[in-house]
Amino acid sequence: MAKRENVPVSVIIQKILGESKKPNSTYEIAKKANLSWSTVNIHSYKLKDQGIIDCKLEVAEVGSGKKMLWFLKKGGN
Repeated sequence: MAKRENVPVSVIIQKILGESKKPNSTYEIAKKANLSWSTVNIHSYKLKDQGIIDCKLEVAEVGSGKKMLWFLKKGGN
């Protein structure tokens, strides 16, 4: 079994968003980080409250689908 580092979730989310050229949905971040959707969702809102990341709501043109897209704020970490 590989040893897993104890890295804070907020650091993982910032790293993923920093390496991405486009905003990522909560689901995409969770998949990349191998974390649950709810964990990423909670920590993303905490980072938003701290002014480190921001989000925008994307609504699908067809159907009732919508998702939150997260991105680093300019001047953020």
